[in-house]
Amino acid sequence: MPSLVITQGDPEGIGLELLLRVADAGLIHAEDLVVAGRDDLRDAAITLDQAWATRGLARLEPCLVGAPRLGQFAALEQGVDLILSAPHELALVTAPIDKARANQEGLRHPGHTEYLAERAGTDEFAMLMAGPILRVVLATIHVPLRRVAELLTPEAIARAARLLARALVEDFGIAAPRIGVLGLNPHAGEQGLLGDEELRVIGPTIESLRGWARAQGLPVEFIGPLPADAGFPRHRTGELHGLVAMYHDQGLAPFKLLHFQDGVNVTLGLPFVRTSPDHGTARDIAGRGIADASSMSAAITLARRLAAARARTT
Repeated sequence: MPSLVITQGDPEGIGLELLLRVADAGLIHAEDLVVAGRDDLRDAAITLDQAWATRGLARLEPCLVGAPRLGQFAALEQGVDLILSAPHELALVTAPIDKARANQEGLRHPGHTEYLAERAGTDEFAMLMAGPILRVVLATIHVPLRRVAELLTPEAIARAARLLARALVEDFGIAAPRIGVLGLNPHAGEQGLLGDEELRVIGPTIESLRGWARAQGLPVEFIGPLPADAGFPRHRTGELHGLVAMYHDQGLAPFKLLHFQDGVNVTLGLPFVRTSPDHGTARDIAGRGIADASSMSAAITLARRLAAARARTT
């Protein structure tokens, strides 16, 4: 099974505590590589002053790579260097970063997703939020809401839908997935009364996706445009296996309502598996020993599962 590269995230947030917690839980294996500041981790364990933190540090130390003190962007760069050296043997798990601070440190992208895509040399990428029940991919990612309509092109929607279709079949093992494609406007535009993006852009794109699936020989059904408030209940009951959301909060708000503790962010389209927890750095509770490691644990578990699935097909 492929090993993991795990990056520390923001050292002033809860990333170091999450590493200590998942290590204590036995989720980090001896062959994994953890990119984190050694001194930062030791300081975090001392500050937390808990038995689980001391045990976690002892289990982490043999896996550590990186400088004694390490910024979040430097850790990310080193982690990506490692993963690109052996993309089929390793999977990447990233703890949360503070985007504004990472930008000050040299990150010139809106977030992890766009940076990883550029480093991997791919234009075909998407952000998938995966939980035990819901799987939601975004057609647009980290953009202001006022720009969504202009960026919502047939290419953007089709790219996200195609990547989700392949992931459901190849990574998640769903033989014949049914994918719902959401509308942009309330009631999916109400036949143009509340907006015409469904008629002009989304509907025709769904037709082209159906043709693509037939040409590829993929048993995938694309359904929509669906009103978002109807699409999520249909997905939750199992009628749909995944959804394509048009913008960030349309997809993530209902997803996190159900999967705030066990949701995972998966980057589709990369030559390697990448996951991360679906929450931020939580600087306000850092160092207090109360951070919930459930999403980080789920990210590690899912990364191993997806990497193993890819290894079986390569």
